[in-house]
Amino acid sequence: MVWSGLMNFMGVMVGGTAVAYALVEILPPEVLTPPNGDPAIGMLAALFITSLLWNVGTWALGIPNSSSHALIGSLVRVSIASTLRQSRPLHEGVDWSQILKVLEALLVSPVLGFALAWLLFRLVRLLFKDQHLYEPPEGDTPPVWWMRAILIGTCTGVSFSHGSNDGQKSIGLIMLTVIGLAPFTFAINEDLAPGKVAGILPQFASATSLIAKDGSSKKAEGLNAATDAMVLMKGATRLSAVPHDKRVRLRADTNRVIAELKTVGENKAGNASKTEQATAKALQKDLTGLVNYVPWWVSDGIGAANLQIDSAV
Repeated sequence: MVWSGLMNFMGVMVGGTAVAYALVEILPPEVLTPPNGDPAIGMLAALFITSLLWNVGTWALGIPNSSSHALIGSLVRVSIASTLRQSRPLHEGVDWSQILKVLEALLVSPVLGFALAWLLFRLVRLLFKDQHLYEPPEGDTPPVWWMRAILIGTCTGVSFSHGSNDGQKSIGLIMLTVIGLAPFTFAINEDLAPGKVAGILPQFASATSLIAKDGSSKKAEGLNAATDAMVLMKGATRLSAVPHDKRVRLRADTNRVIAELKTVGENKAGNASKTEQATAKALQKDLTGLVNYVPWWVSDGIGAANLQIDSAV
């Protein structure tokens, strides 16, 4: 079990942030980091209370449930509520493409796992004719050595994948919490390399032309956000030099620009060329590094928790 826990730990540590922020990005920019700098306590309360009630209720009634599904449902509800509150069309205010991406992964992964397991089992039955391999062992008789090696290998893969996926979900929850409760401290990635910081201003400038042509109905806000972000970033060689009282604005501006670039990249307005879509996606990826990050103590803490939990099983 210690080996399994170690693989869980490694999955968390090397799994990146894609899964963690796939959940965070379901929320509209103004929900996670309100432009006025207020802590997003209302969002966090709605998110955790509804998820908790659904989980506890289904457990009490003996209904099969997934905490991941409950969390994603709560995120979608918060996103829809924020959109309706602003009287925006649901097809613009809610990032349905991000939601569908998450739901597709939830739908495809078990089907894919079932299909691959079935194909692998059929292949083993075809290659190895010894019927004793497919019968329960008698007493404490262990399987043959190569079968034990296969079992260790597959269990290692499962543990690593669990850490790089389910562990990342926990990281996403913690980042939602720390950004929502302490936005001035965790709004931007202070550890972004100086070379990348220097390239941010030209990236914001490049984004403005794309947003002006192919942005959503909120493109005016996106253009204002890009202009404001360039003012906040002017002269900064490191993000730690940005004053604390301006960091929430910078995060909110960046998220608004990223949302508009996503609209251009997906050609939702129907006006963007292939080149413009590719440029928008590249700019979106580069600017994401400014706001989507995980402090070392979060990843290390979740990794240690996965190691401890799995080792204790």
